[in-house]
Amino acid sequence: MVKLTKEMKEALRVPGKGGSLIYLCTSNRDGNPNIAAMRFVATHMDDKILIADMFLLKTKANIKENPEVAVTICHPLDEGRWWVFRGKAVDMEYGFPRDFDWYGANATDILNEWGNWNKAEPPDEVPPDIVFPKAVQRGVVVVHVEEAYSIEPGHVGEKVLEG
Repeated sequence: MVKLTKEMKEALRVPGKGGSLIYLCTSNRDGNPNIAAMRFVATHMDDKILIADMFLLKTKANIKENPEVAVTICHPLDEGRWWVFRGKAVDMEYGFPRDFDWYGANATDILNEWGNWNKAEPPDEVPPDIVFPKAVQRGVVVVHVEEAYSIEPGHVGEKVLEG
């Protein structure tokens, strides 16, 4: 089992109360890629990355067709955060069976804690003129991290974690 380091977990929770800014990379079953910048991010357990499902139409369709994803921190220059995390994902939506389990992450626990991210941790550093009038969260993308690679210049592609 992969275990995210303390530094990796901290990097996935900055800047601001809403979490880190990351790129969530998916592809459909034919391999056509989609990269979405995501704002509400956290970690769960020692091997999960959580991402709020807001405005994820293409991403959600891709995850249903092909659960293999990659997550990259958008600000790698800050304190050497040169990582890309690879693993499988599921979008835990409202309506999932209460006992649904994804590699040890329970849907009820995830949705109870993270199902209304914008209310629990509003991104107060976002200027009022660009804040959504009403953010609607439809679920939580749960990434079960299986490997992590370096994207540091001179070390690109080197495995830094593996299960």
